[in-house]
Amino acid sequence: MQRIKLTKDVMQVLKPALFLAKGTIKSEIKQGVSSLYVADNNKLYVVLRPELDELVVVAVAGHGLYHSRLEIINFAIQHGFHSMRFHTREPELLERALMGLGFKLIEVRRQLIGRDFIYRLDL
Repeated sequence: MQRIKLTKDVMQVLKPALFLAKGTIKSEIKQGVSSLYVADNNKLYVVLRPELDELVVVAVAGHGLYHSRLEIINFAIQHGFHSMRFHTREPELLERALMGLGFKLIEVRRQLIGRDFIYRLDL
């Protein structure tokens, strides 16, 4: 995975994945709290945030999560994380992309609009 800068074009691709947190995530990337990466030959954008020994996948947008999932997991392992956490509003899509890897649904949070599904993988 390669770290990249946030541009207007990338923001357009990320927009559906960020939903109501667009401003917060944009701010986190600019401040260095979260980082933006590209995977799968520039087809998949991934926003990551470290939290102690856990890597949080804040947002994923584009194409190829299924094909990039091991690339993301290996990135987390190489950087010393002990677990990964995914947040999604689309659990069916995430479950299909992460099938067979041992991710577990750990929490469902009610949001202003809809729900946030949280999955964890111990590395």
